[in-house]
Amino acid sequence: MSLSMRHLYYLFCLFITFPLIAGESDFVIDSVFLEEVTTYSSYRRFQPGAKIDRIPAAQMQIAQSGNLEEVFSRFTPVYIKGNAGGLSTIRFRGTAPDHTAINFGGININSHTLGHSNMTKIPVFLFDRIDVQYGSSSAINGSGAIGGAIYLEQNHTWTKGVRNYRIYSNGSYGEHFYGEKLYLGNGVWESVTKFYNYENRNRFSFKNPYHNNRFTDPTPIKDRQNGAEVHNRGVLQQFNYLLAPGETLKSSFWYEESWHQVQPNMPSNITYESTAELDNKNFRSWVEYENNSSEIQYKAGAGYVRDRQIYNNINDQLVATERLVTDALVSYSYAPNQELRFGGRYKYIVPDVHAYSRDNIRYEQRAHLFLSWFYEPIKNLKTTINLRQPYVTGFNAPFAPSFMAEYAMNTSEALRTTFNSGVSRSYRIPTLNDRFWGTQGNPNLKSEVGINIEGGVTMLYQPGADYYRLRVNAFYMDVDNWIEWRNFGQWEARNIQKVQSKGMEIQLHAGIEMQSFSLEGGLNYTYNPVKRIKDITASHVNDQQLMYSPLHMGNSFLQMKWREFSCFADLGYTGERYYDNDGNTLPSHVMANSGLSYRLPFNQHSLILMAQVKNLLNEDYQNERYYAMPGRTYHISISFDLNFTQL
Repeated sequence: MSLSMRHLYYLFCLFITFPLIAGESDFVIDSVFLEEVTTYSSYRRFQPGAKIDRIPAAQMQIAQSGNLEEVFSRFTPVYIKGNAGGLSTIRFRGTAPDHTAINFGGININSHTLGHSNMTKIPVFLFDRIDVQYGSSSAINGSGAIGGAIYLEQNHTWTKGVRNYRIYSNGSYGEHFYGEKLYLGNGVWESVTKFYNYENRNRFSFKNPYHNNRFTDPTPIKDRQNGAEVHNRGVLQQFNYLLAPGETLKSSFWYEESWHQVQPNMPSNITYESTAELDNKNFRSWVEYENNSSEIQYKAGAGYVRDRQIYNNINDQLVATERLVTDALVSYSYAPNQELRFGGRYKYIVPDVHAYSRDNIRYEQRAHLFLSWFYEPIKNLKTTINLRQPYVTGFNAPFAPSFMAEYAMNTSEALRTTFNSGVSRSYRIPTLNDRFWGTQGNPNLKSEVGINIEGGVTMLYQPGADYYRLRVNAFYMDVDNWIEWRNFGQWEARNIQKVQSKGMEIQLHAGIEMQSFSLEGGLNYTYNPVKRIKDITASHVNDQQLMYSPLHMGNSFLQMKWREFSCFADLGYTGERYYDNDGNTLPSHVMANSGLSYRLPFNQHSLILMAQVKNLLNEDYQNERYYAMPGRTYHISISFDLNFTQL
C-alpha cells in the first residue's frame, strides 16, 4: 500500500468507527462542553456570527508541558509551518503568520518588527483557557486579524487560601519541562504566580537523503540532528482585587527568555560545524480596571511591552521595540435586548533596530476609535455591528466594519439548531520591517485589505443525557495588496498579490458518561483552496494553491476514562503543500499520538502520572522543506496539585 493510500485508510477507519463508538452508550454533558456553549466573553458577545472555539480542558491538560505549536497541530485543523529547532508560525485558512492576532489581556503580543509570534515560545502551561477564532476580526482586534485570532485567557477564581500545582516532564532526545503555579488569596485579593522552564537538545535521529554520495547511491543515510537546542523560561505574575461586587482591578506581568539555535537543514547537517542562534527577551504587562455594577459599564486598561532580540550574540544586531498601550471603553445596556459599546485605544511605539534609519522613524503613534451595537430584534436572533477606524502616524489606515448575526431555534425537544453568518472588512498595516528595514523596506506600501464572508449551521442533539454536535462552516476571503518579500535584484517588500481563500470546515463532537466510565471525542476537517488570483510579478503562479497551505487537513481526538484512569489518542492528517512556485510539493503525512494517565486523589489534593507516545507511527515527514522532524518520542510527567483553599 502506498504512503498516500495508507493515510487515506487511517482516516477512513477513524471516520467510520468513531460514530459507532459514540453511539453505543448514554452519557451526560461534561463541564468542558457546557463551558464552551455558555461562557460569554466580550469578544463573543459582540461577534455572535463568528466561529470561535475553545480548546477543551482535556486537551489543555495533555499538552500542558508543550506550547501553542503542539496544541494547534494536534487538536485543530490549522497548519503550523516550522522546524524542530524552535521556530514555528501559524497559518489560519491559508493566510500568512502576520494575519493572526494573538491577544493577552489588552495586548496583541505579535512583534511590531516581524508582525507575528513564534508559536514554540508560548507555553500552554501559563493559560487557563485558549479560545480560537477562525476568520477575520479586525473590527474587534485591529490590524493583522485577517485569517484568525487567538485569545490567551486567565481564570479569576478569587482564591481563598493556598494552592500549589507542579509538573515535571521528561521526553526523548533531551526534552525537559518544569512548571509551577502558586495561588494565594482571601476571596477579595488574589496573587497567582506561574513559572516554567523548558529545555530540548533535539538530538534525534532521522533519514537524510542529502548525503554526499546521493547521486551514486540515493539511499538515505541515518543521521543525527545537530545545532537545534531550545531553552525557554519565564514567569507570569497576576494580582487581582475584587474592590466591590462587579468592580475589579486585575494585572498581569509576563517575562520570558527564549533562546534557540537556528536548526541546520538536512544538507547542512551533514557538514555541521556550528550554527547561528537567537536570543529573545520579552516583557509584557497589562493592568485593567472594570466596573460592571450598573447598566452603564466601563473599563480602562494600560500596558507596557518590551521585545528584544539579539542575533548570534552580536550586540550590533539588536532588534528591539518598546510600546505603551492604553484603552478605554463604555458599554450601555439601554434596553433588555440592546447594548451599545464605544471606546478608543492609543499606542506609542519606539523601535531600536540596527537596520532602521532614525531619519525614517524615531517613533510611531497609533490610535483606534471603535463602536459596537448589539441588538436582539426577536428572541434568539442576535445581531451586531462593529466599526473601527485606525489612525497611524504618516500612514493611511483603512476603515474596518463588520456585521454578524446568529439565530437559534429548537426544532424538537432534543435538537437545537443555530445558524450563523457574517461579513467583515479586515486589514493589516505593514510591519516596521516591511517599511523601514534598511534599503529593502518600502515606506510606500499600502495596507493589506480583505473581505470575509462566513456562514454556517450548528446542530446540537441532546436526547436524554446524550449529546452530539455537528458544525459546518463555509467561508470566502479576498485579500488585496498582499505584501510579500521577494528578490528584485535585492530582497524587498512589495504589494504584489491578490489572494483568495475559501472553503469549508466540518466538526463532529460527541461524548458518553455512565457511572464510572466516560468517553469523549471529536473530528475536525478543513477543505481550503487558497490561491493567488493576481500576482503582478509572477503570473505563472496565478490560480496555484498558495505555498505551505494544505488543501485538506483533518484531525480527531478520543479520550476514555474509567474511574481514575484515562487513555487518549489523537490522529492528524496534513495534505500536500507547495513549497515553491515551480509546482513542487511536500507529501501528505499522518501524525498519531497516544497516552494514558492515572490520578491519585487524597482529600482535596491529587497526584497525576501521565505517559505519552508522540508520532506513534514513526512518520518521516517535513513541515518545512529540507528540515528534519523527530520520529517516535516518549514522554512521562508527574503532577502534584496541593489544594488548601476553601470551597
